[in-house]
Amino acid sequence: MRSLKIILTLSTLALIAFACDPKEDIDPTVEATENIQFTQLMPTTAYANATSIMVSPNEKYMIFFGAHKPFYSKDGGQTVQELFVYGNADHIPINISNDGLFVYDGGVYDLDNIRSGSAAIDYATGVTDSGKLVYIQNDGSNGKIFYVKENGNYVSTGVRLEIDEEFYLGTSGEKMGFFDWRNRIIAEFDVSTKTYTQTTLTDMNYSRLYGAGNSRTKVKTAYSYGYFAYAKEGGVIMVTPEREILYYDYPDDYRIWQNTEGGMKLYKDHAYVNIFDRWGNQKVHVVTGNSVEPVDHDFAVCHAGDAVYTQGFIENSDRFRGGIIKTKNGRQEYLPLDMGYQYPSGYMFGKTYVIGDYAFAEDKVFDTKSGKYTTSPTGEITSILFDGGRTIAYAESGIYSTMNGKDWNLESDSQLAPELVAKGTDGVYHALTVDIKVYVSPGTQASTYSVDLKAYTSSNAIDWQLVSGSETNHLGYGPRLISSDGVVYTKDTNAGSIGSAKLSEDYGVTWQGLLDGRNLTKDEPLPDGFKTSQFELSSGKFVSIVFEFNGQMGISVCDSSTGGCAERTLDVSFDASDMYTHDEEITLTANDEFVFNTLEGIYISNSLK
Repeated sequence: MRSLKIILTLSTLALIAFACDPKEDIDPTVEATENIQFTQLMPTTAYANATSIMVSPNEKYMIFFGAHKPFYSKDGGQTVQELFVYGNADHIPINISNDGLFVYDGGVYDLDNIRSGSAAIDYATGVTDSGKLVYIQNDGSNGKIFYVKENGNYVSTGVRLEIDEEFYLGTSGEKMGFFDWRNRIIAEFDVSTKTYTQTTLTDMNYSRLYGAGNSRTKVKTAYSYGYFAYAKEGGVIMVTPEREILYYDYPDDYRIWQNTEGGMKLYKDHAYVNIFDRWGNQKVHVVTGNSVEPVDHDFAVCHAGDAVYTQGFIENSDRFRGGIIKTKNGRQEYLPLDMGYQYPSGYMFGKTYVIGDYAFAEDKVFDTKSGKYTTSPTGEITSILFDGGRTIAYAESGIYSTMNGKDWNLESDSQLAPELVAKGTDGVYHALTVDIKVYVSPGTQASTYSVDLKAYTSSNAIDWQLVSGSETNHLGYGPRLISSDGVVYTKDTNAGSIGSAKLSEDYGVTWQGLLDGRNLTKDEPLPDGFKTSQFELSSGKFVSIVFEFNGQMGISVCDSSTGGCAERTLDVSFDASDMYTHDEEITLTANDEFVFNTLEGIYISNSLK
């Protein structure tokens, strides 16, 4: 009898111990957050950018303007260093000699000997491909005379410049070029032979092209290896080394008063013009042979030998933001150089959506299997909706759907791209457009942010109808989530605000005022533990993520859209030192994984399912 009693007592204790096991009461989602892991999905890539590219004839030396600072290369584009120059001479094309010399604002620099804070090593007007320095000096009554550097000293050639020096267009090959377009005079000084030739183009007829051609902001002239070019509102005139005059009309839609304000670059018989159409769209065209054709790159272009250097993006490549492209014999490749991405911030990617094996950032898509980038078929995505097995993407170019992230269907060319979308528990699809406004005080220059909100409904998540009377404006940066039960929350976070907030329980159609723990509209206190979230998981749980100044991640898992939360503070395995500035760029996958934009690239968490 005693042994039976002992057995019963032990059995009871075992049951009690099992019932009191603390693991029994832990929410699976909370437990998953405690064991959350992070994996780098998209590392940062090499980066290069330029609005102007200069390359020496032997392709060893290069200069790049237009990035966050000037750069140069002295190893054919393998690497770059910061370029230190003084002055402002962007209006004169820079010719780099085969031994690395170039002239900028009258100063001579040597790319083999550039140092921080170093001044020019000499002075000159121009430098030839072979490295000869030439200077135009005012010799009083003798006029302006060409001097050539010989054995370390400038020596007068005795040759006089017969037109004003302001018409100097640059040096290429072994010659300097001048074009007095008002008087139709072109001139060259051959530095090697020390001879000056000047020609009046009496047969040049400016009136054959559209436009008055009397404004310096629209008229552009250029010189390259014996070729001269003149551009105005309606086209380009090119003069060959044999003095043949060629006329080129811009396409009909580009013959407008605004051209050629975007500029012109000349490389022998190729003139690149940066021109506008009548709707204000800008497009680079190349003028050569018998045609004027659009090109698929921007105005950063340079010819050197048989190669063409441009700035841009190569499809199916390993760079997100592109770089300096060398094209030769129809083959494109990036120069290896890396300028380091800094503008507008150190974050390369921005908000990134992961759909299957593909990650979408800005207008690019990254194949996580191949590690290659291509242009996204959807363009830049504003928001996405996971709807069963399909994903719907809302972009400025239209509304798209996919089952795998690779193959997309254009469902609608609607320009409506709502920032927040959800399928409601009422079986209806709901959306909010969030248009941020900023007011800058004329007196203090302080910025105050607010958002214009509009609510929409749909039966299929494709065709949307505006909910009458839903248009409103609230202070702050706007809501982060429409929950499936209709809760939407936004708070005034402007500097100096009193912390007021707005709450909607009908998907953003009507709003209630909140302040100091009370619902002002209902005139009642908020429920104990009231808290809204930023994400809704497929399990029905709600999550918020906030990064602290020290880089730690605070994560809340809530039972409902307005409370029942468990909070944790975690360390992360990536550099999160300033993630607190942009935690609104975190996204969620269909598999309940979180996607983070960091200084080190894009990281993804394991699933919280």
